[in-house]
Amino acid sequence: MVKKLKTDLFTAPSRKRATLFLAAGGYVNTAIVMLQTLLLIPLYLYYIGAHTYGLWLASGGILGMLAMMNFGISSMLIQRVSRSYSEKDFERTGAYFFNGMIVYLVICLLFGLVGWAVSEAIPLILKVAGDDAAVLQGCFLLAVVAMVVAILNECLRSFSQALLRPVVPMIAMAIGRIIGIAVTIWMLYDGFALWSIPIGTVVGECIIGIVSCFHAALLFRQLKVKIRADYQIIREYVRTSPALLMARMGDVLSRESEPLLITVFLSPEVTAAYMITRKAADMVFQVLGVLYGASHSSFSHLAGEENLEKTWAIASKLLLITFASSLLGFATYVGLNESFVGLWVGKEFALDHTIVFLIGCAFFVCSLRAMVWQLLNGLGDFVYTSSIIVGEGVSRIALMFIGLSAFGVVGVPCALLLSCLLSLVFLGLRLKKTLYVNVDMRFMINALFTVVVLFGSALLISQSIFISESWGMFVMCAVLLFGTLMVLMGSLNYRMCMAYLKKGVL
Repeated sequence: MVKKLKTDLFTAPSRKRATLFLAAGGYVNTAIVMLQTLLLIPLYLYYIGAHTYGLWLASGGILGMLAMMNFGISSMLIQRVSRSYSEKDFERTGAYFFNGMIVYLVICLLFGLVGWAVSEAIPLILKVAGDDAAVLQGCFLLAVVAMVVAILNECLRSFSQALLRPVVPMIAMAIGRIIGIAVTIWMLYDGFALWSIPIGTVVGECIIGIVSCFHAALLFRQLKVKIRADYQIIREYVRTSPALLMARMGDVLSRESEPLLITVFLSPEVTAAYMITRKAADMVFQVLGVLYGASHSSFSHLAGEENLEKTWAIASKLLLITFASSLLGFATYVGLNESFVGLWVGKEFALDHTIVFLIGCAFFVCSLRAMVWQLLNGLGDFVYTSSIIVGEGVSRIALMFIGLSAFGVVGVPCALLLSCLLSLVFLGLRLKKTLYVNVDMRFMINALFTVVVLFGSALLISQSIFISESWGMFVMCAVLLFGTLMVLMGSLNYRMCMAYLKKGVL
């Protein structure tokens, strides 16, 4: 009787509706982040300078590497809570969240202590002395505080997503980030220089945390379960955490080591130029990342029903959408990035066409790998995926060392491309085996041919045009290029597109 009362009181909402809410909120917050990037980086270069900003990016890379202490358990928390919730086991739903929160609090404590210890070595690592060293060290400490709050916010937000109720945390993220941007801009104009960046971030994360905490408490209260520590669940988190840590370590170390290694091998100025050249690709990846995040909780919820046919139908739809959108997005990046950077911060910060082309190809492969990884995590296959991701991270760092030494900055996107390609192959084979999928080789060959044609066309376009007159002309050319690439992709895959349209997949 009690169980039925809870089910009536807390009926699960539509997975599709929750996914749409997550996607909408994710795109709003991604738009805010993109606006922050477009607005603030020119201000950073003007008020802080390329040298100091390059050092800040390098220190941010160190902070990002420390973020591997998060262990990546948010995906496990979402998967376990979603599965229990889909099974109407509300006692276990609440237990997974509460005990996951305990693990998160321990992680936050460890992260804060290690971050404080690392801050002492920041001047030595980056070879900075005097007033610059003191400012960089203090700003790094503030960034550690912001990261601690962000890790805690991730736990609260994951609980809301797992229960398919993501609206309030998404609104809180939007408001917090807007206020954080406003604080940073005000402080830059008021002469606070580098301090403006971490202080704005701390303010934004604190606002997000307050709202998310109240919302998670309300949801937990509606479950009507007892608050209790369950050492079996904590042990489950801890036992799985080494595998999750491996994945987190591989992903974070390889990604965040880029600015640090470029600074060490080359210079802070080259770091700033590379990260600025890559920024548009990052923004496209963030847009695609909304799809990964929005689908994870709902896909985990679906996987709990153990219907392989339906699960593969949704998985194939997600993979197809990821393939098409990432191919169009990153090919457009290759075609127009030089013009974008020239209008945004000045052509002197744009690296050559070869590097842009390699960045676009690498991010395309990385986006496919990310979706396959997310699908396997939704199926609960954490150990295998973690071993692949840590292998990717280690190989990428090794390839970056070799590439930077032998070829300069061009070695960085080459390392990303090769390591992600290997991961995609292994993860794809695992997904095929798990869901008993038969691969159509003609489809694979045609997809590869489409990739070559679109990226090749974008490279030719990038070498033949440069728009420097106005943003209006740039937007017109971007729309025209995107439309042309879309028509080209549709023409190369006409029969398949018609077949999927009839099935209602697209």
